[in-house]
Parts: sequence; C-alpha cells; structure tokens
Amino acid sequence: MSRTVALRESTAFLALTYVLALAIAISLPHAGINRMLSVLAPITSVIIITFVLTPRGQRRRMWRGIGLGRSGRSVWLIALVVPMLLLAMAYGTALVLGVAELKPLDLTPSGAADWTANFVVSFIVSTVFILGEEIGWRGYLLPRVQQLTGKRRAAVATGLLHGAFHLPLILIATTYDQYGSRWIVAPAAVITIAAGGVFYAYLWDRSASVWPVAIAHNAANTMFIIGAGAVVARSEADLAYVAGESGLATLASVVIVAGILLATAKVWRDQAQIWPSSRSSASSNVPS
Repeated sequence: MSRTVALRESTAFLALTYVLALAIAISLPHAGINRMLSVLAPITSVIIITFVLTPRGQRRRMWRGIGLGRSGRSVWLIALVVPMLLLAMAYGTALVLGVAELKPLDLTPSGAADWTANFVVSFIVSTVFILGEEIGWRGYLLPRVQQLTGKRRAAVATGLLHGAFHLPLILIATTYDQYGSRWIVAPAAVITIAAGGVFYAYLWDRSASVWPVAIAHNAANTMFIIGAGAVVARSEADLAYVAGESGLATLASVVIVAGILLATAKVWRDQAQIWPSSRSSASSNVPS
C-alpha cells in the first residue's frame, strides 16, 4: 500500500465516520439508540469504502487485513484483565474518596450464579457488537496511519481520532457521559479514549487480529456499567469526575499504562518494520 493510498483511504474513513457520528447526534439527541448506532458508524464507513473506493479485486485482501480471520487468542487474557483491573481501581478510588458508596451485593450462591451467567452471555454478545467499531478504528484505520507515520505515533493518533469521534454524543446528545461540566467531561473522555487506544493498538499489533481489541474495548465498557451499577453516587457529577469514562482516576490509570506501553512494548521497538510487508505475511495465513 502506497502512502498516497493510505492517506486517501484514511481521509475517506474519517470523513464518513465523523459525518455519520454528527448526523446521529443531531437527529437523535435524546434517544438511547444513538449510542448503538454510533458503534455501527465505523463499520458502515468501511463497508461504503469497500464498494466505492476499493477495486473489486482488492476487496477480499482488504478485509483479510483487518484480522477477522485470526482469533488472536494469545492476548485474550491481557485484553480482558487489564481494562477490568484499571476501571475497578478507578471505582475503588471513588469509594475511598467518599464520592460513592457500595451497594449491598447478593452474595448467595444462586445470586452469584445468575450474575455470572448473565455476565458471560451479555459479554459475548456485546463483544460481537463492539466489533463493528473496532473493525473501523484498529482494523482499518490503524494500519493506514501506521503507513503514514511510526507505529507509536499511529497508536496515539488513532486513539485521539477515536476519542474525537465521541464528541458529538458528548456535546450534542444527552445520553452519553451526560453528567458534569462539558468543559471537563469532554476533554477528559477524549484523552482517556486516546490512551485506551494505545492499548488497543498494542493488542492489534501483537495479534494481527481485531478480536482481542473488541474484547478489551467491551471489557472497558462492561466495567463502566458494572461500576456505575455497583455504587450509589453522592453526586453523579462528582462520580463522573473521579470514575467512569471522564473520571480523573480512570484517565490517570489509562495514561500510565499507555505511557508504559509506548516506552517499553517490544512490538513497537522495530520501527523499521513496514506495515504492508508484515501484514501481507500475516494475511497469507488467514482463510479466504
């Protein structure tokens, strides 16, 4: 893939995805479904690009490069544990600071069994759903940004672009990160998502698969839901400033992990490695 093609395809993806995100937020500002539709915007853009910009003979190769045909199971545990641990710490910080109190938990065997069964089923379904978002950001956009710049810079840049994608929902709609001042919540959420994007890029470069990225992304979303549901907030705004996607405790923990990865990750040490050659060899093992 030439740099010209990478730039053209990256620009097309971003233009389509941002237009869709803005249209959803403006047309459905108070409808809860706007969040679900926004998740589907990136994959919708990739599908449009497939049939409008991609030559017929290159479409299968393009989709193989996204990594859907590889499980990436060697990093599944990392993808699952790291987001859950970081966000559990963030909500724990809220409890320590007195911003929230823990709700009574049903610790009976039947209650634990029901919760576990519901968690497993919903997690699997949500991972498949969130795959639509990560097919766009890490599966499609990240390799093209890597072609334009180094892998570390691409990890940060793609994360920032992904974070900016959420701004229409945060600033226009009323169903997403709705508590707290927009002046604090919006930049905090974008930086948190950008730092999380470094971790997602690390997973994708480690596995050449979008599946671990979807698992990690869904693990984060799931912990936001579990954390919010497990505590009673003294003030919803105060909780938003400490934990959750716009929380400073969340932001600090995710930024620290991103910094460690950018400084030490072995997968990013060889900056001479060029995406097309590395991915073409990986893609050759992917079933058609």
